[in-house]
Amino acid sequence: MSTTTVLLSSFPPFPTLSLSLSSETPFSKLLLLFAEKYPIFPALDDAILSRHSGSLPTAETPLSALHDASSSLVTLRLVPRLKGGKGGFGSQLRAAGGRMSSRRTNNTDSCRDLNGRRLSTIKEAKKCATLLLFISHI
Repeated sequence: MSTTTVLLSSFPPFPTLSLSLSSETPFSKLLLLFAEKYPIFPALDDAILSRHSGSLPTAETPLSALHDASSSLVTLRLVPRLKGGKGGFGSQLRAAGGRMSSRRTNNTDSCRDLNGRRLSTIKEAKKCATLLLFISHI
């Protein structure tokens, strides 16, 4: 009976786990073994076990099918399943975008020019220069 080494990388606070298992162990048993090793692991439905590359194996796939003939190492990763789904977030963004575009403003005083100066500062300087020029002509 041959053995396969499984290197299972996870998410914090769980460390990477190395297991030496029979090559005939089904893929579905790996998540159960991880949960046995770490009892504080959340519900098994909250995580996905996948390969680093390639397609996701079926539950019955033996570990021997996951590695090539020259090596008996299988690297897998355990990622948390994201909660959420059909919340209509896209339609909310589209609606908010329509409301935001209706509030067009032409106040660009807080913008900066190519030299890094604020436009409001430049406007004030121009007003002061015009005022000084006006006063000097009187």
